[in-house]
Amino acid sequence: MIRTALTRTALTRTALTRTALTRTALTRTALTRTTLTRTALRHDWRVWALRLGVGLAVALLAIDLIRLVDTGWGAVTYPYDLDYGEGIVWQQMINIAAGSGYAPIGVFPAIVYHYPPVYHLVVSAVAWIFGSDGLATGRMVSLLSTLAAIGFVVRLAYAAIPQNPTMDQTLHQSRGVRLLAALIAGGCVAVSPTIIYWASLMRVDMLACALSLAGLALTLDATQRPARIALAALCFVLAIYTKQTSIAAPAAAFIALWLARPRAAWTLFGWCAALGLCILAGLSLTSDGGFLRHTLLYNLNRLDLSRALLLPFVILPQISTVAIALLGVIATWRRLQPTALAALRTKLAADPGAFAALLALAFLVIKTAMLPTILKSGASDNYLIEWLFAVAVFVGIGAAPVIEAAMGSARWPSAVLVALVTIGVPIQAYFVFAAETGLPATKPYAEIVARIARSPRPVVSDAMVLLIRGGQPVLWEPAIAAELGHAGLYDERGFARLVRAGHFGFFITTGDRGDRLYDERYNRVVADAIDTAYPRRERQGHLVLHLPR
Repeated sequence: MIRTALTRTALTRTALTRTALTRTALTRTALTRTTLTRTALRHDWRVWALRLGVGLAVALLAIDLIRLVDTGWGAVTYPYDLDYGEGIVWQQMINIAAGSGYAPIGVFPAIVYHYPPVYHLVVSAVAWIFGSDGLATGRMVSLLSTLAAIGFVVRLAYAAIPQNPTMDQTLHQSRGVRLLAALIAGGCVAVSPTIIYWASLMRVDMLACALSLAGLALTLDATQRPARIALAALCFVLAIYTKQTSIAAPAAAFIALWLARPRAAWTLFGWCAALGLCILAGLSLTSDGGFLRHTLLYNLNRLDLSRALLLPFVILPQISTVAIALLGVIATWRRLQPTALAALRTKLAADPGAFAALLALAFLVIKTAMLPTILKSGASDNYLIEWLFAVAVFVGIGAAPVIEAAMGSARWPSAVLVALVTIGVPIQAYFVFAAETGLPATKPYAEIVARIARSPRPVVSDAMVLLIRGGQPVLWEPAIAAELGHAGLYDERGFARLVRAGHFGFFITTGDRGDRLYDERYNRVVADAIDTAYPRRERQGHLVLHLPR
């Protein structure tokens, strides 16, 4: 029996040795094949052409990112209006900081506070700390928020791109692919004319977007680090109290967490509800109920189906990146392979990348569903800002196969995807780089500011920054007064009586009667009164001064 046992042991050892040798031989064979494959790829002109195309795309995206920063800095140092809404946001900031925000509106003054106060308070605090100009500070906050949002896009894309190395890739190469693809995703944000424009303005949009994306980035680790849930909730609540429509990110986080870990989802909901209700109670008490009245009741706009034209206006100039993102969405859907809920939860628990992809997909789907909100009077392409950031995440996912091939993978992506990444993106980036972004001359505005300063009576202006520069507060905003007048919430006839009585020094409008912007901002009863009491007109660039007899 002892001999038999020894014989069996010897046979077992022999079998194990043979198995080990076989595995070693197979490994060496695989490595040899991989080495040969890579050697062949090095001599494949297609790989070098692919690398050249990817390198060109990355270089132009980097240049466009620098261009975005340069454009934003130029705006910071520019003292006058770049957008209609900047002056009213500046005046709202002044009033909120002084404790008079969200006050009841009368016939005149009549100021509506369209947004919650987080952006205004942040800008006011930074301006107070550094002693800087309010407009310049507001634009700087927007620029820095844009750069932060781009960073969060890179983080989300990196987490969502599959991280398992393929047969002919090392783990280090896989990480390199993910990082480069994620950087391309972030860079594609900088080739959006919409993002470039709004990054330069004193508006609430970029800070709200950065806070929303920060919350999503924190949600990535929420399943492993529950403390991150509270921080994510704080970011989501601050985003909503920056711009009240910023609900897509917390909704996406709740859906993704509920599918992965329901308890974490309800914890997030609890934190958001508690923080949000506490802030709401404080704002309602300090404003005597004015906060909700302004941000909900007064924040009305008429339906305007013509605004649907903004969608192709924004999407067509960046059709290459949108197409890459669409391919990324398809790849993500196939990767998640929606099945039974229990199986999906198991998959999400085992693969953090799948959870990140689900989170990004939920965000994009919700933002896409919200696109019809652009169909209202006064809406602009800022309604697509968060959607563009959501799209950018999937640009990274969609571009990853091209980066893999450029780094030596034997798998070759589709010709369409290769063309989009190596030709479409560089062309799109070049046109953004070549576009003119010069600032308006300051001389005409300086002359108007001097006239405002000399006026003993209040001046009404579409270019509201000019009023503040001229030492006058903004006391009446044309666009929202027109919307409220149309809804029966504002006494336009009472204001028209003040106009006919010569209560104002003069009016400054963008264009004149018959022009779309003018007709949107001045309803007929007010426009008739201006024509009667202020019939003389003087053009200063795109502005028209309506002067008394």
